[in-house]
Amino acid sequence: MPAVKVKRASSAVDMTAMCDVAFLLLTFFILTAQFRSQDAAAIETPSSISGIKVPDNDIMTIGLGRDGKVYFGIDNAQNRIAMLDNIAAAKGLTFSNNEKKEFSLMSNFGLPINQLKSYLNLPKEQQAKVKQPGIPTDSTGAAPTNELKEWVYNARKANNNLRIALKGDNLAKFPEFKNVLATLQAQNINKFNLITGTEAPPAGWKAD
Repeated sequence: MPAVKVKRASSAVDMTAMCDVAFLLLTFFILTAQFRSQDAAAIETPSSISGIKVPDNDIMTIGLGRDGKVYFGIDNAQNRIAMLDNIAAAKGLTFSNNEKKEFSLMSNFGLPINQLKSYLNLPKEQQAKVKQPGIPTDSTGAAPTNELKEWVYNARKANNNLRIALKGDNLAKFPEFKNVLATLQAQNINKFNLITGTEAPPAGWKAD
């Protein structure tokens, strides 16, 4: 007697619903994502084996490029606008709402105050081509020409909880770094974080 063949059920699975869900999730992430603005300069930090992470919020970053130029930024768009308002009031300047919005999108910058307004009114394509000269500093940390102290003071005035992080290029020279330290010390700021790259610790190393 011949064996009875059992009819096999189809193994096909309708993927339509899963594709719909995938596209919905993709659309959601695209619409809600906040794209990071372009940094004013590329800074290659030295590496370290420290396990301490720099905080993600309430952070003030002072950057130092390999050419000695100083850059400045804070992490919150509303705080950036408040900081700009403080600078404008101190310097007798006015910024339009469009200029404030444009400034709020800048993660960092390296421009003297008298060049900031004209920069904010440039189209995005032209802004990307501008070589920012850096924020003026000096060796005393408190000279009238030192604009870094103005930004530090007015940033902390906008948000007193800001923590300071220094991000120096691996090839930056010490005299420029010393000017940044002098600026902070002139305002009695002696505590800050150093942003570095990470590398694997040597065998047997343990964090304190």
